Amino acid sequence: MKSAAGLGKQEAASRIPATRPAIAVETLREEIARALPTNKADLAPERLIDLFNALSDAYDTDVNSPLNMGYYCIDADVASLVALAETERRAANIAVEGQHPAALAFELHSIEIVLRAFGIDPSRGHGHYTSGGTEANLTAMVVALGDRMSHRSRFLPEAAYDAAQCADEAGRPEPYEYFRHGVLPLKVRPTVYVSSQTHASVHKNARTLIGTSSIRTVPVDKDLRMDAGALDRMVAADRDSGLFAPFMVVGTVGATGSGIVDQLAELGPVKERHGLWLHVDAPWGGIAAFSPELKAKCLAGIEGADSITFDPHKTLVPLGAGGAGMFLTRHRAAVERSFNVSGHPVETYDLGYMSLQGSRVNNGLRVLSQLAEPRRLAARIEREAALGELLRRRLRKGGWTIASKTPLPVVTAVHPAMRSGRTSAAEIVEHLAERGVLAKAETLRPGEPQAIRLGIISRRTGEADVEAVVAMLNAAVA
Repeated sequence: MKSAAGLGKQEAASRIPATRPAIAVETLREEIARALPTNKADLAPERLIDLFNALSDAYDTDVNSPLNMGYYCIDADVASLVALAETERRAANIAVEGQHPAALAFELHSIEIVLRAFGIDPSRGHGHYTSGGTEANLTAMVVALGDRMSHRSRFLPEAAYDAAQCADEAGRPEPYEYFRHGVLPLKVRPTVYVSSQTHASVHKNARTLIGTSSIRTVPVDKDLRMDAGALDRMVAADRDSGLFAPFMVVGTVGATGSGIVDQLAELGPVKERHGLWLHVDAPWGGIAAFSPELKAKCLAGIEGADSITFDPHKTLVPLGAGGAGMFLTRHRAAVERSFNVSGHPVETYDLGYMSLQGSRVNNGLRVLSQLAEPRRLAARIEREAALGELLRRRLRKGGWTIASKTPLPVVTAVHPAMRSGRTSAAEIVEHLAERGVLAKAETLRPGEPQAIRLGIISRRTGEADVEAVVAMLNAAVA
């Protein structure tokens, strides 16, 4: 890892604030309605764009600021903006191969690079872009249900479902398949295992598919990582009870609130022993795959993952139109089994039959704008990790306790003044916001005060910005 001395000094960028004055959305809606009376006359497009720019500049968070340390959305660079503009101009719908073969080919090339970065063989696996991490996690749950909740699984005995409910239109009995018969025939509850650090989208997706009572929360260790031993015991007990059908466990690389990295190498053997589908949610932390140094620290054991969520719009390209999340898996056949309604075999790029999607804008070109320089990308990732370490060192020197352990540049901290009740994370976040810094308050452990969470998110953040923010934090608790 690069030393802090090698990061390069720069003038503090605190003059470029990430935050803006708070204002109620309803107030803005009223202002827009007054300024754009479309019920009275046709309005020039310039008037609409000028108003949008004026209000956005006045009130929206500036994710391009070096002081955006709270919102996981990367700043724009010239290459990604040009690629986005070209994609938008051509309206490249990748679901229509015959109309946009070049756009589709670029997208497939970008997906292959990402699959290989995570150790997945593109000839056997599958990947596609999604609107974001929530859709990718939903896709993972659908595919896991289709793969593990099946007569094909030795972990789902015949006694677990009512064979009489598994019949074709003529009433002839069929082997149970989740993707065909759903949950109705089941006598047991499909069960997903998460931890306190798992993203809330998993709970949201369970509401849609199997109900939130199907989620079981596994204890974490002192470093907030899922306890693999506890998972092993919980799954065994649940299966023995005859009430549950464990089918999926969700590991995390770079939790939103804490940045923690679950020990995937310990979760892998548990999932093998119990026939679970191991999904790794790595929307921000997955960037470690593109740095040999960070990959070794964050993704050890990733070869045991059945599927992965990764969000390029958090670490590679600006959010843009429609987002740029990704669903990745080692099991192409499982994806086709869940989504292929064509009646015939399909290619992995037939996304109308290999995903939840129909039409979608192309993302390949803009992601390739970053993947085309792998050495530069790795250097950037390692530079940001070094800035995270610098932030931790400076905070410890100021009397702060680092509240979560992670190799990623996500820093959570608590000061004695917060433990004594003299100030709070919410008050410190407000203190920083008044000075242009976007940070977050996070509840990490029951019974403990909220921590401050800061991330090295923008490519523009430098050592001088870190020093300036530390000075603000120390002033806030003085």
